[in-house]
Amino acid sequence: MDDPLSRALREDEQGISNAHENGQTTPNVADPDCLEKTSSLSISHSHNDWILPSTNERREEVEVNEEQTKIYVGDPKKHKSNLDSFITYLVTMQTYNDGVQINETNVRRRYNDFVWLKNLLDVKYPFNIISPLPIKHTLSKKLHVIADDGEFIRRRMNGLQNFLRRIINNPVISIDPSVQLFLTADDEALHSAQQQPNPTSPLTPQMTSSTSNPFRQPIGRGKPIPSEFSRTDNQIQMLQDNLRKLERLSRKIESDQIAIHTEEEHLLSTFKQWLDTERKYDENDSLVDTICNAEQKIVDNQDDLLRTTNTKYIEPINEYVLFTGVVQDVLKRRAQFADNVTASNNEEMFDQLTIANETIKADVQRWTEGKDKELMDLFHSMANKKVDFYTQSINAWEQAAAKLSTPTNHR
Repeated sequence: MDDPLSRALREDEQGISNAHENGQTTPNVADPDCLEKTSSLSISHSHNDWILPSTNERREEVEVNEEQTKIYVGDPKKHKSNLDSFITYLVTMQTYNDGVQINETNVRRRYNDFVWLKNLLDVKYPFNIISPLPIKHTLSKKLHVIADDGEFIRRRMNGLQNFLRRIINNPVISIDPSVQLFLTADDEALHSAQQQPNPTSPLTPQMTSSTSNPFRQPIGRGKPIPSEFSRTDNQIQMLQDNLRKLERLSRKIESDQIAIHTEEEHLLSTFKQWLDTERKYDENDSLVDTICNAEQKIVDNQDDLLRTTNTKYIEPINEYVLFTGVVQDVLKRRAQFADNVTASNNEEMFDQLTIANETIKADVQRWTEGKDKELMDLFHSMANKKVDFYTQSINAWEQAAAKLSTPTNHR
């Protein structure tokens, strides 16, 4: 069977033969610059992967005709019926070309619709990294959810938006008909699609008509690459362990901040009571009033810091802990499929394993690049938020000290 690697190698050899026939000299294999100029194929023999480098002309074309899609999830609305109550979210997809919006679609979806899409993509693309959905609350947390409905909905919207954005950024999954149906179809068309039977997994191909030689050794292009994926699995496990440690440490810091915030609130309450007492005797007293204003700024800044720590720092870390679990599941499926391929010695399954290997490597690379950028932005934004908090707190007390140092404030 003709695979991309064999075809590319054959075309490269034909190019060298044509060069001989035309009287051209053979490139010196010892000269790396010569090889780079004469061959359009970069091959890594250790991993059996191949890369066709893009030209400058192609890169310029992509930059000029760049099309970008943006996804937003918002505008939650509650729906009540005799048997059920649920919330729908407005999913907005905007398409831009060279920075100019050329299309926009708006549909309403409930959480169960997202679950349907996630389950469908997991079956159709078992070797792709599909972003996790925000966790659905359990019955034991039902009362807490009702008591804090707004915060729960906000967290869910953010998780659903991340889920769709990561799907759109995948060049293969983004053009899947089910994804396009989810983003553009009306409720009737979507519900009709949801009634259809689920597709079968591509992990179990039919084995009834295998023509492979039972004594043939496994072909090289379909061999599993245990060292490469084992190394990736170890890196993912290490990342998951570090993220869990970071999450626990962040929770501990958050708990300490809450305790400090409670003390500051008690202190503010005491100063306010003092101020009320002072005003009974001196309406123009500004000493305690100045301290109250400074303490109020501290408490407000702490409120903002705690919200940011929980929603924009700890939540994304927890989401990436779930994400690492998704990557581990994909690697486990590949390992199980590789074991079946080795045992069966089937030509078709070897080809499927080759495709699976390349799919996972591409998705892991894309996921790693996105993860590095998102975590870097996350750490920078949290560090800046901490700096802003302490700067504003210092400024509040410096302004209060400046007011208290003026002669008018001395009694």
